[in-house]
Amino acid sequence: MEDESKSKNLIKMVRSPIFLGVIIGFLAALLQSLLYSAGGPEAYGFCVACHTRDMVDDLINSIFGTSLVVAPFSAAAFAPALSIIGVMIGALIAAKNNKEFRIKKANFKGALLYFLGGIFVLIFALLLGGCPYRAALRFAYGDMLAFIGILAIALGVFVGTRIVLFQMKKQIEEEAK
Repeated sequence: MEDESKSKNLIKMVRSPIFLGVIIGFLAALLQSLLYSAGGPEAYGFCVACHTRDMVDDLINSIFGTSLVVAPFSAAAFAPALSIIGVMIGALIAAKNNKEFRIKKANFKGALLYFLGGIFVLIFALLLGGCPYRAALRFAYGDMLAFIGILAIALGVFVGTRIVLFQMKKQIEEEAK
């Protein structure tokens, strides 16, 4: 009985977002040190914005013969930074395994807002110099502008959460009538 309760507690701990966040943080730091020791740039690590930019720029350069800027580490790699594709595939597999995958029906306005929101997130991430992972790495190197970016991201998440909660509350009230 005691072994079964320890097993359940271990499974509960492993599934905790805090535990997983700590593990992912340590793995990201380890991978960053390996990338840097392999000649990669400081604070490149796992950056969804930068890797997406590099992947798209490398693809456009290959197809059209242009010379869009690709990070030196991605340019020297066998293939461009394909981590964003791995994240999308991993998210799809996780959603399917946890039975959380569903296609959300939206009207044109809602779909357009999601699309534009994604574009603005990527634009502002690139203006910041990367995504929150890279901002945290830059802050660890002493860049105070990255800290301001992290605060702006936190404020954006707070405001966005409040908007979504307000919309959900409004929808529940309308359904109750």
